[in-house]
Amino acid sequence: MTRRRKPLAFNTTMRNPGRMANFVSILSDYENQILTSDLIFRIEAQFIRQKIYMPTKRVLGTYVPKKKEYMAEDQSDKAAEKVSDYYEEWSNSDPIKNPISLDKVIYLLKNTITSHKEAGYDFGWESRFQTHISFCNELGFTFIEKDKPVLISDTGKLLISQYKDGHPIENYDSDPEHTAFLNALAKYQTNNPWRKNTISVNFLYLFLSTVKYLDDKFNSKGISRKELPFFIVWPDNNYKQLAKFINKFREVEGRKPSPEVVYDYAMNILDENSSVKFGKATDIFKKQKSKDYKIEKLIRETPDDVMRKLRQSQTVSLRGAGYYLDINHFEDDKVEQIVTKYGINHEFNNDFLKYFQYMGSIDIKLEFNSDNVSEERKKQISDVRLQVVNDWAEKYSWDQLSKEIDIASRNRGESKDVILREIDKPTRLEFLASIIMKKSLKDARVIPHYKVDDAGIPYDTASGGSKKSIGTDIDVIENHVHALLEPTVAESRSFQVEHEIPSITHHIKQTLKQERNDGNEHKNHFAIFLAGRINGDVGFEVAVRKELSKGKVSIYPWETHDYVEKAKVAEKLTDYAIIRPYARMQSL
Repeated sequence: MTRRRKPLAFNTTMRNPGRMANFVSILSDYENQILTSDLIFRIEAQFIRQKIYMPTKRVLGTYVPKKKEYMAEDQSDKAAEKVSDYYEEWSNSDPIKNPISLDKVIYLLKNTITSHKEAGYDFGWESRFQTHISFCNELGFTFIEKDKPVLISDTGKLLISQYKDGHPIENYDSDPEHTAFLNALAKYQTNNPWRKNTISVNFLYLFLSTVKYLDDKFNSKGISRKELPFFIVWPDNNYKQLAKFINKFREVEGRKPSPEVVYDYAMNILDENSSVKFGKATDIFKKQKSKDYKIEKLIRETPDDVMRKLRQSQTVSLRGAGYYLDINHFEDDKVEQIVTKYGINHEFNNDFLKYFQYMGSIDIKLEFNSDNVSEERKKQISDVRLQVVNDWAEKYSWDQLSKEIDIASRNRGESKDVILREIDKPTRLEFLASIIMKKSLKDARVIPHYKVDDAGIPYDTASGGSKKSIGTDIDVIENHVHALLEPTVAESRSFQVEHEIPSITHHIKQTLKQERNDGNEHKNHFAIFLAGRINGDVGFEVAVRKELSKGKVSIYPWETHDYVEKAKVAEKLTDYAIIRPYARMQSL
């Protein structure tokens, strides 16, 4: 692989790195097995069978008898019909309750084609498999190469410790997954055996060190989003020089430079023949390299991806209405460990296993553990979380909130809000549900439990239940009434009926038990189950649970658009304790 100078670019073949745990969980079932072509098809079939990856009908449901570099295994006259039937069976299957057989999915893979070709892998589904696992390799969670044993590192095993068969376990706790990601991102360097580059940067180290130095030396608070391209093109770990560059850029160009100006300065950094290290690129260089370093890629696409990785590390906060990135001071101890220990750029000389062992080791000083957070810190987190909910409830209009919750819960369009678009949709839905409830009932105590940075902006959903936590998403208390607000982006019957309703039932029972033990029992308890769409069988399930509990378990399902309309007119918390038409028990 040829080494060449190029800007930082994380591997984006897996568009949502948050799904890595789902994939590695499936891969772990094949640990130490030799990765033959047959095994690749079995693993890829499991990804699809468990609906971790969901190809379209055009790809997985369309029989292709022959194509360059490919021939379908089944050449019979019935093959097209069989592919269509199996695809429909898979499409209608439930991966947990009634998954399609693995052999049928393998049949689909061997008689359909996807247009992918990766080095060392056959054209089609083999290469598609490689795109699913390539970034897992680069982050050190796995070592997967054709004709070699499948290996899962210690960080990879930590990543999937709360997963089974590709899905989160009951009472899922996100701390191990976050710990695995931080360990990987802290060590990640641009020049590694899987990605050759003459830029030698430990990216998280460079970013955090530069922000700290700017603050200490120039009294700067954070980095503008517009300044991220300078990190993307910077050639080494010299954070002091980068900080001085950014400070001088601000003095010369101000705080609101145009994208074109930022691009000119970034291109000059990339020009290794430039005699001026601070300034704009020459027109000749831009003309020669504009196709290699496109302005859209350098100024918007890559910075957006870098933003997601920085937020995923949970060491970075959003400030200034989301336009600035700064250190998350709730995690100062982890930031200090990163800037102290991970500034060395190692040379692995194509030793993939050495890189795997280095990336796969666990640094316990980078551990997230909610149970070990001090009472003082818990109060700080709670205070800033509540303050932001109050602020947003005052600031945002009903129309804005209605539109945003529709995007979060029903995938209708894309948010243009600078902050909301950076929050994963399950977390975003919990955030918006809390804001709407607070805007609806100003005197009610709305207590969300999602995880936040030191600016109160969410970065993950509430954790599952543990010895110290019931696992409720949001508590709402008004006078003698205590409601549990439980949002989900899931719309499938199996998830709503067989996962969410039992979980909410458990939360209600645990809440009652805890209040009795504390001597602070409320007179009225119920739960609001919130989703973009409520499955038709949910009504029957909540009615049965209420009957079996003799009225102690009352769950009221709400669809998000309906929830917002009720929020506009509700006068008290019990106004939400009604069964909507779509949640009524259907007659047998």
